[in-house]
Amino acid sequence: MDIQRLPLVVAGKNLPCAKGTKVVGGSGFVWLSGAVGEDVDTGNIPEETGAQAELAMENIKARLEEYGSSMQNIVHVWLYVKGQFPEGMVNDSRYLDAVKAIEVFWSTNHPEFLRGNNPPASTHLGVTSLARPTFHVEILVVAAIE
Repeated sequence: MDIQRLPLVVAGKNLPCAKGTKVVGGSGFVWLSGAVGEDVDTGNIPEETGAQAELAMENIKARLEEYGSSMQNIVHVWLYVKGQFPEGMVNDSRYLDAVKAIEVFWSTNHPEFLRGNNPPASTHLGVTSLARPTFHVEILVVAAIE
């Protein structure tokens, strides 16, 4: 299987996502339901947005392995951040905390996905509500199966 990601460049700057991902070969795809920052063993939900994003990424990693895939095979990430965004969300503290936590997760687990390298395609959305009022982020992914 070959996964090809094309960088998204705006005004000469690499953005932290690909403009698209092409998968050649492989056995199929796994579409995960949204992962939130809830500990699957205890049900605990951290108060901090960054901690929730990190836990959601850990949950995604475990789910992908259950389906015979891995984080390296992610082709698209959807990040939902809860809040009010009258001026857009790119300067919102919750959004920035979530993105920073995801970048730290990538740097620890998959440095090839860091900004300017070879990150998956992604969509970032601001929403007013998630399944529970304590959730700040929800992350969905699609990954290829080798």
